[in-house]
Amino acid sequence: MNHLKSLEELFVKFPGIGPKQARRFVYFLLTKDESYLKELSSLIETLKRDVVACISCMKVFPKDMAHSNICEICRDESRSKNILMLVARDMDLEHIEKTGVYNGLYFVLGGTIPILDKDPEKRIRIKKLVDHISTYEGIQEIILAMNATPEGEHTMKYLSDILAPLVEKKHLKISYLGRGLSTGTELEYSDKETLKNALERRT
Repeated sequence: MNHLKSLEELFVKFPGIGPKQARRFVYFLLTKDESYLKELSSLIETLKRDVVACISCMKVFPKDMAHSNICEICRDESRSKNILMLVARDMDLEHIEKTGVYNGLYFVLGGTIPILDKDPEKRIRIKKLVDHISTYEGIQEIILAMNATPEGEHTMKYLSDILAPLVEKKHLKISYLGRGLSTGTELEYSDKETLKNALERRT
């Protein structure tokens, strides 16, 4: 396989990118000079080395902003400590934060669980989540904030079942985003009012 095709197949693995878009990326890179390509490859190569994951919520943030191994959200004393929102990815967390409609804490699962997946514990941070909730003081409510898609629904069902013993033991409430979100909607593309309605109408 030639380099052009190999690079195209790597781009196809990006979320939301199809073969035609991947091909456009490849041909775009062919138009750029050597310095651009070197800078791009250098940034990609060092990407994971330049970020750290919060030991509490698993949100990633730049090392040069890391005063500790706790992110700025978890350190913020003004945030409500009795609500924990579970989101699939950092992008979902960032989007919800930008709307300004939520003031609790988060936990980033690291993905969702495809329907028929036989090993869900490899898809999301189940053990870390259970440990986190077990030692989390003051929590009263867990919000399952997944995309309104079949995969998101499947993930919420799995999480509800896994967390049921903890919910009963700690007398927690589990809630789901309300019908402000239409079926098929991804959190990343929802506007402020839609998310606000979904949070206010959570059940």
